[in-house]
Amino acid sequence: MPKIVTEREKDLVREAMFTKGIELIRKKGVRRITVEDITNATHIGKGSFYSYYNSKEELLYSIIKKSESRMFERVEVVLSERISLKERLVKALKEVYLAADSIVLYVSPSDIELLLRKLPAEAADQEAIKSNDYFSRTLSLCGIDESRCEMDVLAYLMNALHFIGSTDMSFGERGRDKALDILVHSIADYMTGGAKQ
Repeated sequence: MPKIVTEREKDLVREAMFTKGIELIRKKGVRRITVEDITNATHIGKGSFYSYYNSKEELLYSIIKKSESRMFERVEVVLSERISLKERLVKALKEVYLAADSIVLYVSPSDIELLLRKLPAEAADQEAIKSNDYFSRTLSLCGIDESRCEMDVLAYLMNALHFIGSTDMSFGERGRDKALDILVHSIADYMTGGAKQ
């Protein structure tokens, strides 16, 4: 007789898949994770995996979106603090890029594109809407006028931050951390210049 699994047990398995999925993304990257990696990490059978998700791409995309949502909630809290705009931006950028559970540096735009190609078309539409919404809400919370902060410049600065944070170079951890700190402060300075006066 098959084991009856309660909703609570299903929720615990989903949360384990999320937590272990974060660890696997940080360790292996999106492209190298297998269903077997996930089932081994969460101690479930391969058949059980498919009772939760149709594919590993669906799970990984779900993990990325859930992580993004949780991160944005924390960023909203930081941006509502009563400290200077620059301090809020620095804290928010560090929350996004440098928090212990952040996967931003481990997921590239091409990883998202790969996952979206293997998911239903609606996922790509939702992705574009959600990304624009997060960005607009962040600028609004900061009082930043989009017309005074060039988005293409900001995109290049964010890509530089991503590159430094995600590239494994032999220059040492201290140098990487210092470079990230300088870049975070520079981005905050640039964004602060776009704030409404």
